[in-house]
Amino acid sequence: MNKRVLLICYYFPPLGLGGVGRPLNLFKRLPNHGWDCDVLTVKPVLYRAYEPELLDGLDMSRIFRSGSRDPQRLLYLLGMRTIKAGTISRGRKVSGKFFPDSKVGWVYPAIRLGRKLCREHSYEAIISTSPPVSSHLIGMELAQQYDLPLIADWRDFWTIYKAEEEFHTEARRQQVRQLLQDITGTAAEVTGVNQSIIEYLGKGETLTNGYDPDLAEAWRAEPDRKKFTIGLLGHQHDTRELEPLLILLERLRDINPESLKRIRILQVGQIDPDWFRHLLAERSLNIEADLRGQQKRVDTIRILAAAHVFYYGVSDREGPGFLPGRTFELIASGRPVFAWTKPDSEIARVLTPTGNACCFDRDSLDRAVTELSNQIAQFNDGQYQFEPLTEYATRFSAEALAGKFAKILDRVT
Repeated sequence: MNKRVLLICYYFPPLGLGGVGRPLNLFKRLPNHGWDCDVLTVKPVLYRAYEPELLDGLDMSRIFRSGSRDPQRLLYLLGMRTIKAGTISRGRKVSGKFFPDSKVGWVYPAIRLGRKLCREHSYEAIISTSPPVSSHLIGMELAQQYDLPLIADWRDFWTIYKAEEEFHTEARRQQVRQLLQDITGTAAEVTGVNQSIIEYLGKGETLTNGYDPDLAEAWRAEPDRKKFTIGLLGHQHDTRELEPLLILLERLRDINPESLKRIRILQVGQIDPDWFRHLLAERSLNIEADLRGQQKRVDTIRILAAAHVFYYGVSDREGPGFLPGRTFELIASGRPVFAWTKPDSEIARVLTPTGNACCFDRDSLDRAVTELSNQIAQFNDGQYQFEPLTEYATRFSAEALAGKFAKILDRVT
């Protein structure tokens, strides 16, 4: 008979994007490893993107939603539904005025519902996952009140960034240090998605994110046979992320002006098509751009399976500790990945062992151009090869992630 765990997370379907992947995968797959999972999350909020189809087939009786007084919930109640990524970036200055984050208005309503759940169900452990850090406040309170072991899971440092980048007064930073000590000291176990986060926290175990192994089967499809296709996975709204790709294409054009006619860009994710095409036009890059925009996850892989290689750009602003969930989809794809990232980054740490990744920065642009030229030549000669879902890739599946969490749960209970 399975044991039962309560998972506390703010971001959960019908909300979409990368932040829901980890809690959703745990909810779906922990029962395969001896742990039935209930979710304590928030009622509908204003957000960038919604993926209600992710709820299809889930046991809705195990998903519990509390009210909240945080800004996103209040704006939803006022009738707003979606917000642009740029607006969120500008809102970081406002978010920094809340402590520990802008979701603190969710804490007390969630604790009230959590108490009811703990009285009605025989939980043997609690997992709280952040961001927002406010989820750990809920987890600590319930764990202490009901004498349950807490696993404090960190998908990012504080938000995406370290707390020192969110708060600029020494008084706030002292609060941060104390709260981190309280959370990591209270938790029976601390987990994080990469080694940089664990080092930042000062303790814990690295459990990387994972791809959905069922959806990933679509990566076995053959790429496009007509044109060499460069895939772009994820939302594109930062010129700094895309500039290295534009430079690579310029260098290719300079080497062989005819080469761009045999290349296309295939993109899935939020994007402003006019903005992207303007970037190409500014550099006189006459290249086909097939921009599909936001798609369902199952369709995302089906579409991008046509790619021969992927370009993966991360803004320098994010720092070497940033490791987006799409990294593991790219590993699962088996396609070569050209990643704009520092050699010591977390992205490079997991991509390099695949043997088909070219992680480059300003000092190694020429190497990336040469490697991309080689890939194009292999395609033109009928020699292109790829290997999806390798043995290395499977260690990053969502099933493997759930198994690792289950072992920790077994250890602390």
